[in-house]
Amino acid sequence: MSNKIRLYALILLVALGFRLFIALRLANDEPDDGRVYSQIARNVLEQHVYSHDPQPPYNPSIIRLPGYPLFLVAIYSVFGHGNNTAVRVVQAVIDTTTCALIAWVVFEWAFDEERRHRAALIALGLAAVCPFTAIYVATILTEVPTNFLAVAMVLAATFAFKATARQKAIMWWIVTGLIAGLAVLFRPDSGLFAAAIGGTLMLSALSRCTVRSAILSAALFSVGFCIVLAPWTIRNRRVFHVFQPLAPAHGEMPDEFVARGYLLWVRTWIDDSKYVGPALWSLDMRPMYVENFPARAFDSKEERERVAALLDKYNHPDGEEADEDQSSADEDQSGDEEDEPEEEPEEEEPAQPEEANVEMTPEIDAGFAQIGQERVAHSRLRYYVALPLKRAATLWFDTHSQYYPFNGDLLPLEDLDYDIHQQYWLPLFAGLTWIYTLLGVIGGWLLWRSRDPNARRWLLLAVLLIFLRLGFFATLENPEPRYTVELFPFLIVLAGAGASAIKASAKATETAAAVPMAEYSPD
Repeated sequence: MSNKIRLYALILLVALGFRLFIALRLANDEPDDGRVYSQIARNVLEQHVYSHDPQPPYNPSIIRLPGYPLFLVAIYSVFGHGNNTAVRVVQAVIDTTTCALIAWVVFEWAFDEERRHRAALIALGLAAVCPFTAIYVATILTEVPTNFLAVAMVLAATFAFKATARQKAIMWWIVTGLIAGLAVLFRPDSGLFAAAIGGTLMLSALSRCTVRSAILSAALFSVGFCIVLAPWTIRNRRVFHVFQPLAPAHGEMPDEFVARGYLLWVRTWIDDSKYVGPALWSLDMRPMYVENFPARAFDSKEERERVAALLDKYNHPDGEEADEDQSSADEDQSGDEEDEPEEEPEEEEPAQPEEANVEMTPEIDAGFAQIGQERVAHSRLRYYVALPLKRAATLWFDTHSQYYPFNGDLLPLEDLDYDIHQQYWLPLFAGLTWIYTLLGVIGGWLLWRSRDPNARRWLLLAVLLIFLRLGFFATLENPEPRYTVELFPFLIVLAGAGASAIKASAKATETAAAVPMAEYSPD
């Protein structure tokens, strides 16, 4: 046992060292969300108000949930206001702890006593060197605490499922609900993890005919969940007079205009994260031109012209005429697309000033809404099936190199930047994505083949944890791969738990093969 403990400690030291290296050498302040979180934290400390305003009057804010800003407040209050280096070091420690929790979950899911430690060590090793989750210790984003709370939630649910005493089960379901509520305070989409646990609870109860007990457990789980969200919900009701237990879907303040019609139009064609910046983050900040969008964004030449006219109004809110050169460029582009409709346009945006006089008005938005509705009616299969599947593939099989110095897309190969060694790093990261995926799939298959009811329950839980989240983000207009980084811990859990099921799976296969032989026995 002492050798096992030393091995656990060694792997955890490797995990911590890897994360501290990333935190201190690859620090990244690029994400705008990080600046918002940091501003809220400083305002809480210095102005005593939960606001994202960088200057007076520091109006109260509702655009971000309070979990991560208050996490920053706790660190800033000890190490200095705005000390993001301290935040990164703390996140390195938290992410290392997440690795330990992953190993613990695998240890509890393993049903072969002889292989429990081996399975846990495999999972711990995979988690320790996983570059996809580790990079987020270097950012001021919610991914690190979200991963920690998601795995902790699953561990608590595991104890609840395995509890034989009624009082222990009650306690663990309440704890699971409290952790789930806390996770949602960091990221609202963590509610999908809670939904996966609730779904597993009810489906398991149906298969085992224990529905009454499951309803009580679900009620306790829900009570714990709601208790955590209650203070934030009450605050929003009192300050903004709205029922808002989460953050608004588009990060807007009450009564703030949201271009939902334009977002609908974007959802009818976007399937790649490379268009998120030009199509979404440029909105109300920079001019947008029709040639910046791919050919698949238009079903006809007439539709393209309508979009061009709306963008012209957006680019010139004061009614000034569009630049003649730009208009002629649009005409040339239209002609080219008529001849070669499948060709993708150049993705380079025209040079723009840092600040521009542009505005998405309700009138323009209504025009985009009409086009979006027409495109949905034109091909519901494309909107409801084909595009979500493409977005899911984009989210999953990305290089997941965000926030590394060599961040980029692997394809096309001729566009790789040799100066930052993308030709080496991006194929490596793409390969690692496939390796972790295959290990998770193999682990899940081994759990299923074991024929053990508990193993299949863990498999159901892992599948729901992964695919509810993936399916949800595949329906949105911003398919950013960083939103799926929370899935890698559960792929690792499947891989580790599956390793413990190898022996049982083999026995189950032998038993299944022996049954037909027995049926045809002379006896």
